[in-house]
Amino acid sequence: MNTTPSKRETDEILKWLNRNRQMLLDLYKNQYIAYNANGIIAHCENLREVLALANAAKQPFLIYLVPRRTASIELNFTNSLPHRRSP
Repeated sequence: MNTTPSKRETDEILKWLNRNRQMLLDLYKNQYIAYNANGIIAHCENLREVLALANAAKQPFLIYLVPRRTASIELNFTNSLPHRRSP
């Protein structure tokens, strides 16, 4: 069985990731997940284990490394611009 997702399947899989990103951050920090549009197939900190489990499932999947933490940066460009004097 070919487990490489088609373009349509890839789009659906990525939609699943975007809908479930917060849950992944809460439950699977610093782990690889094999997932598809139906959900998580396997997860572990060891990539080889995740790949072996996901391949055994014989389903299309993508791999995502859930970050250990996330951060956001707020940039304020207005204070860094040089002020111009009026002529």
